[in-house]
Amino acid sequence: MNLDFIEAKTSFSVFVPGIPAPGGSKRFVGHAKRTGRASLIDDGGVRNKNWRAAVASFAHDRAPETLFSGALMACFEFTMPRPKYHFRTTKKDGTRLREDAPTYHIVAPDTTKLVRSTEDALKGIVWTDDSIIAIQTASKTYGEKPGCLITITAL
Repeated sequence: MNLDFIEAKTSFSVFVPGIPAPGGSKRFVGHAKRTGRASLIDDGGVRNKNWRAAVASFAHDRAPETLFSGALMACFEFTMPRPKYHFRTTKKDGTRLREDAPTYHIVAPDTTKLVRSTEDALKGIVWTDDSIIAIQTASKTYGEKPGCLITITAL
């Protein structure tokens, strides 16, 4: 996609260190007997809550004075920690990356759920609602410093 036509009016960028966690799926568990309302359970878990808290904390410290309320472009660059088997340990060289170690993180959690949890953490801190994101990119790679670089640009 060619984005050369975009002229940035306002932008916001922050790196959130830590291991990104996916947003949990919501599941329907039935209707409440007294109220008749549907009951939903969020399967996010503790890791999701901790990740959202880290995103909110780092974003809050660097957030613009007023919330974004118009069309936005959002870019999420997730960096995941490498597992031990990506490294070769030898007495001569110490620990070094294997030649066949992948660049891209193509195992769970999926990129969509990582974006979901990160977007939800930014609501009320950076933007009014994530529905105002008109253009979005996301990547998931391995790296030395796990976390997520978030860049938001007003269109």
